[in-house]
Amino acid sequence: MKPENLKKLLHQNRHKPSKNHFKEDQLNIRYIKINDLKTTNKASAFNIERNKVIDEQLNKYMHPNSVHIRLKPYFDSGTWIKWIGVLGDVTLPNKTNLNGSLLIDKISCYSDKVEILDYHAWLNIENIKYIEHHNQQLAIGDYIEGISQVKQYGQGKYGLAATYIKKAGMFIGTNKAETLVSTYDRQDSWVVELNNNNLTKKNYTENFLNKDLNEFASTGAHVDAKFQPSRYEKFQQRLQKLQQGESDDVLPLVDKSKKKYTATVVRSHAVKIPNIAHKMPQLEVKDVKVADSGRLVFARYSLPYVSDIKKLGELQTDDQISFFSEAAPSSSNSFNMVTNFELLTEHDFIPLPSNPNAFLGYIMWRHPEEGESTYIANYQNWALANQIHTEEINHEIDSIRPTSNLTELELANNLNIDQKLVGNARKQGLVNPVTSNGLTRRYDSDAWNLLRQVIGAQDSTTIEQLKQIYPIYTTDDIVKKTGVDRRNGLHCSINIYGPKVFDLFKTRKTVQDLLPNKTGVVTKREIPVNKSLHEVIEKAEAEDKEKQVQKQETTPKTEPEVTEQKKPVIKFIKRAEPKTQPTEPQPKVEEPIPATANSTIIISTFADEKFDYATDDAKKAIADIMAAAEKTMVNKMLPVKDHTTGQPAIISVKAIMKMELQ
Repeated sequence: MKPENLKKLLHQNRHKPSKNHFKEDQLNIRYIKINDLKTTNKASAFNIERNKVIDEQLNKYMHPNSVHIRLKPYFDSGTWIKWIGVLGDVTLPNKTNLNGSLLIDKISCYSDKVEILDYHAWLNIENIKYIEHHNQQLAIGDYIEGISQVKQYGQGKYGLAATYIKKAGMFIGTNKAETLVSTYDRQDSWVVELNNNNLTKKNYTENFLNKDLNEFASTGAHVDAKFQPSRYEKFQQRLQKLQQGESDDVLPLVDKSKKKYTATVVRSHAVKIPNIAHKMPQLEVKDVKVADSGRLVFARYSLPYVSDIKKLGELQTDDQISFFSEAAPSSSNSFNMVTNFELLTEHDFIPLPSNPNAFLGYIMWRHPEEGESTYIANYQNWALANQIHTEEINHEIDSIRPTSNLTELELANNLNIDQKLVGNARKQGLVNPVTSNGLTRRYDSDAWNLLRQVIGAQDSTTIEQLKQIYPIYTTDDIVKKTGVDRRNGLHCSINIYGPKVFDLFKTRKTVQDLLPNKTGVVTKREIPVNKSLHEVIEKAEAEDKEKQVQKQETTPKTEPEVTEQKKPVIKFIKRAEPKTQPTEPQPKVEEPIPATANSTIIISTFADEKFDYATDDAKKAIADIMAAAEKTMVNKMLPVKDHTTGQPAIISVKAIMKMELQ
């Protein structure tokens, strides 16, 4: 039967799968105990065990048209895969396949744990470049162990290309499968015999042994094959006879259950992501594998650089790490939450900043092509305060320090900030020009270095160090020393002010202490719209007389004091025209009730915390938050509620990593 008709025949007779069907993800290799071979005919023992493999381990279900997705990472990385499987059938040479093919059932990743890569895979004999055991006979049910290059074909499908077959036969062992025996007598059950020739031997010697796998694969030489009619049914006939029906099982790239994975570190990245104002930190890794089976899952993958990874300290290229994860709910081709990170490579621990902006600065410092000067200065300040990379950073700062005086515009451009910020720093007394000629002011390298450090100061440790060197004050300093009301902070609730700002707040506090008490301020009186001005004045005079009488009755009698009667003081807020005609009482106008928030934005922070932000217009709120986060020197604080407990909290827009509507 032609290969193109095999699957078509299978799908013509579909039945519901058996109730006893269970999903297989492991190949449980059968073996013959060595002690049993001492008391029985070896050929019979091997063939009996092989027939058990046919009954128990060959596919019993018609599986959907698989793309062999678990082979994809081997193709992406160019890695040759070490596999083991069971020979399920042989296709004889025909017009479309001149050399025939082997059907490998339950092809699996060969390691301590034999994890199934797919329920079947075809191996064209023309792709078998060398076989380790000469004159190798193969029978249905034999285990085959090989190493293959992976190819892509059709519409996103993957299969076996150039292959080196190590052994084929049955296993023997004491308590587990240990040795694959290739030379046992298959009697008349063999279906194909493979032999090396001079070309395959030369290719093996010159290329495979020298580890030039690309040349080994590209050579046209392949093994010779001799076929014999099979005593067993073709695989499609066997499946029809079993009447087990079709299985919808598809082996996913990432398993749905949580597993341990290992990976190799490539580098960190600061990545621009749509709908997020600032860049996001990511860790690029390669050779992501299932820990217990060694199955390759991703050739390359970008992990979110969460706090658990930061706790490992600085990572170096080729460091080995491990973590736990499972498939994302929406796709089995990506990870869900990634947790429990561990560094498997031993080297010195160098801490990383927990502050989000300082950490982005670390990545940009390591990879300047993704950098922004304010973030880099932030990390450099943090590192110097913590005595990390001191010599290297000081050398970098000295190499970019200006060698001549700069104008305000030149200073702003050099630091990649708005010129207004330089002007504000001057007005606050933070920096002073060394020369001033009309509208042109020039600043020296000391002013440049001070501004560079202040712009990058976004954590308390760095701030405290700078306060020992420069006359700067934080919001907390001003609140503590002047007693003014606290306002929203800047960059993670930390504002930095120059000495003139501190003096200004201090002066305001002094003036406030001299103001009269609020009890002496005249209360404003508003004229109702349905009363005339004459009525209001008469009522005010009557109330004033009544108060004077009550005061005289309660005051002890003394010599009368002559005083001039004063009319009550009335401050008019709105002028009202007197009404000549009586009007009906006006209906009471109710104050408009503010609309309640009808949308909730779920906010995720860099610290892996979740908060709820209630708003009437979610689209506008998200746009406003993103706009506020882009402002380097301004920080907006949001009143939110903890997503889990509902407790109110206030967070900075600079701390937001992700926003999504509930």
